[in-house]
Parts: sequence; structure tokens; C-alpha cells
Amino acid sequence: MTQSALIQGGAGGLGRALVNRILQSNQFDHVFVTARDIRKIDSNDPRVIPVELDLRTDQSISDAAAFIASYIDKLHLVVTTAGILQDESLGLKPEKKLADLNRSNLETVFSVNCFGPFLWYAALGRMIRHRDPITVATLSARVASIGDNRLGGWHSYRASKTAQNMLTKNMSLELSRTNPNAVVVGLHPGTVDTDLSKPFQAGVDPDKLFTPEQSAGYLWDVLNRLTPEQTGQVIAWDGQTITP
Repeated sequence: MTQSALIQGGAGGLGRALVNRILQSNQFDHVFVTARDIRKIDSNDPRVIPVELDLRTDQSISDAAAFIASYIDKLHLVVTTAGILQDESLGLKPEKKLADLNRSNLETVFSVNCFGPFLWYAALGRMIRHRDPITVATLSARVASIGDNRLGGWHSYRASKTAQNMLTKNMSLELSRTNPNAVVVGLHPGTVDTDLSKPFQAGVDPDKLFTPEQSAGYLWDVLNRLTPEQTGQVIAWDGQTITP
């Protein structure tokens, strides 16, 4: 049976490292890799199929889903790496206090971290709604945990990822009604040495600051150990379930 994987955001950093892990596993015949600029997808492997996708626009989501559907009927692994914490060009940075909130930044962060991934899953439709084993994983964050929140701040990022986790749970329940082999989870990759985390690495234990390759290795191990009983959960790089 032909096996197909889809990695959203596979042009650099953690996404590219995950693509490499997937290719090394030799488990998949097709590996669809999305990027806003497909010229940045760095792979000569014939299994890699570049897909242009911008999760911020409905038309791009629709076009990308149609493109993938022209190749295959079913996906068996879907990983979405979309995430934004700050963007200097937009004047967006994590809020330290409530007074720092503004509508534009909230909308931007929710659009990338929450709306985009699940509009993407909706567009994939029957490609993820089947009865074969399938894993759908969306990168989340430990700071999205309400029960583990002891510091506050980072309002839009925390809230967008918490909302993402609720949609993960909802989607897990929906897919499990027709496919008991479906696993839908959030994944916490740890603190990864990428552009997203660079401004906030000063207080991180060097042993807990992962290269993209390290984090991808940990996440790949987690993905390969998942069972349907774990669907709907948010799971950290070390395999531990994160408190909702």
C-alpha cells in the first residue's frame, strides 16, 4: 500500500530536519513538503514533492490541497510546524503585560498558530478522513498549558496555542468516530535553536536548547510510539503528556 506524508513548513529549521527524518525512515513513497516559497525546499530526493502554501490565505490553502489531491487519495502522516512568536517587521513581540495587547497582533498570531493549521486540515478533507492508520501532529508548546502556567505573559502566543490544543482535541474526537486508527496530537518540540526562539534563549539550560536535528529526532521517536489511546493529547519531545 502506498504511504504518503505531508510536512507543512518544511523549508528550514525544524521542518527541514523532520523531512530528513521521514526520508531516512524509508516508510513513505511520497513526501509532500510545503513552503511559501518552494525554491527554499532543499531536497533532490525524488520522493519529495514541493507544494506552495501560505496558511494565511484561504485561496492558497485551497490550491495546495487540490494540488496534493491530484497525486494521492490518502495521507498517512501529516505534520504542521506553523508558528509565530514575534516578527520585528510587524512590530510583533511577546506581551509582558495585558496593556501590551493589540488587536492586530492578536489576529496575526491566532491566524498563524491556530486558524491556519485547522483550515488546512479542513481543506485536506478525504485525504485525512479514511480508515487507514493516520497520524496528524501540530506543533504546540508547553506554555499553552493552562494548568502549568505560573508566569503569565506572552498572552497572544499562549492563548493561540491553547486554542490550537482545543481544536486538536475536537479533531481527534471527530476522526476517531469513523477511524479508530487515527491519532491526532499536539507536539511540544522543546526549545529549538531557530529564529523563533533566538531572542529568548539566554535563560535556557544549554542541555535543553536543541538543534533542529536533535528535536526532530526526539519528535520522530514520539511519532513512532504513538497509539490511538493517546489521540487528543499534547505530548512533549520526551514522550511525556503535557497538562491541559
